[in-house]
Amino acid sequence: MTTDASSDRPNRGVQLARRLERSDPFLMRAVQAAALIGCILGMLIYSLQVVREDTQASRNALTEAAAIGQVAAEADLARLDAAALEAAPLVAAALAEGALPAAQRQRKAEVSSILARTPATAIIVFGPRGEAVSVFGQLPADVAGAIGPRPSSRRAGNERLGLELVPVSKDRAAYYRALPMPEGQPVQAVLVLRKDAFQSALQIGAAAGNGWRAALLNRDGQTVLTAAGQQQVFDQADAGLVTSALGWRPLHADESSSAGRVTGQQSGTFLETRSVAGGMLPIAYVGEAPSVLSVLAARRYQFLALFGASILAVLLAISVVQNEWQRHDRHVRDADLIAARADITCDLLAAGVIDWSVADGVVDYSEGWADMFSQGDEPASEEIFDWIARIHPDDRVAARQAYQAMLEGTQSELVHRMRIRMSSGLWVQVVERGRAIAGTDGRVKRIVLVQTTEPVDGSALRNAFGGLIQADARAV
Repeated sequence: MTTDASSDRPNRGVQLARRLERSDPFLMRAVQAAALIGCILGMLIYSLQVVREDTQASRNALTEAAAIGQVAAEADLARLDAAALEAAPLVAAALAEGALPAAQRQRKAEVSSILARTPATAIIVFGPRGEAVSVFGQLPADVAGAIGPRPSSRRAGNERLGLELVPVSKDRAAYYRALPMPEGQPVQAVLVLRKDAFQSALQIGAAAGNGWRAALLNRDGQTVLTAAGQQQVFDQADAGLVTSALGWRPLHADESSSAGRVTGQQSGTFLETRSVAGGMLPIAYVGEAPSVLSVLAARRYQFLALFGASILAVLLAISVVQNEWQRHDRHVRDADLIAARADITCDLLAAGVIDWSVADGVVDYSEGWADMFSQGDEPASEEIFDWIARIHPDDRVAARQAYQAMLEGTQSELVHRMRIRMSSGLWVQVVERGRAIAGTDGRVKRIVLVQTTEPVDGSALRNAFGGLIQADARAV
């Protein structure tokens, strides 16, 4: 090891200065930034997870609403069919040849009573040439003249289907079907529906989520009825999406227009369809997936509370880490200060320190030792043998015995006098104090030696000089 300030080994003061100049504030700012970024990323991941959960919840709600809506639509359709079958004999009696006007009025009144319990408000009966021959019930003013013979379905060629729904106004539809006659061929009829027909099936789907819309379609892909009172209505784009999803193609009367259920998602739009009347009347529910902003807005207080708690936790963790760093730095600085004070004390007392590592036989000379005994020159070697070679031959045996006793553990401390050769070749007498430091296994790991110079008795030198002076005087 080196022994002066210009060497590779810095002194204690330099070590302390370097430690104090370390960029701990920069590191702390880096830790704070990393913690904040981690907190933000955590909140982002949590937000995405919440959006995913809300999206799935909305889709599940729509799926459940579609299933309930299908049941409600089937129930309304069953009520219409039951009313038609119940009214068929009364219609036949009213249209029979020779029926008296009073009897016709009575039958029409009975049909009106039946229709009052159903989603229909009137029944129009057509003749063989497509002309309207009779009206039962109350015909709404908004459909007068708008209902004619049932048109052919475009998707069934020119065939007329057994039943079909067609729109006749903005919020009203007509239900075409054949009325069985007690004797003879069925007659073509249309049930004019009330404005609230099928609304229970449509409203439940529209209420499944914000912006959801629902519609009842016919075989031709026409929007027959939509959920009334909704801010966002079922439009042509929605109808095109449903038509594309169902995969409609030209059909015959005995074929179904779609599967019993179609579900999917396209460009952030959810779609649920259910089949009514064996596929003749699809009911569809369409809506947009919830956006990140809408989810965050809906859960803003939850997110604010969670973000605040995360920030507090991060700040607490940073405070704990900072305190630990500061405590560790204080301990290191205290240790460095103690070492520096020890060096200063040795310098003030004109003492030199030798730190002997027993395991590898290497010695560490303090700067004070180099100044005292080497006059600033670096020792030639750090081996213990080089140190022992500096001891006066007359003192070397005793020193070796003292060192060996400390190595064997029979002696933990020593105090003795001996002479050390300086780099100039002169001998200086020192008082050497030593202490052995043992490890956990009881074996000596280090031996620390502190040497101080001792003034040399000058009587012999004075006597010698006196003898020389007297001899010179006699010679004169």
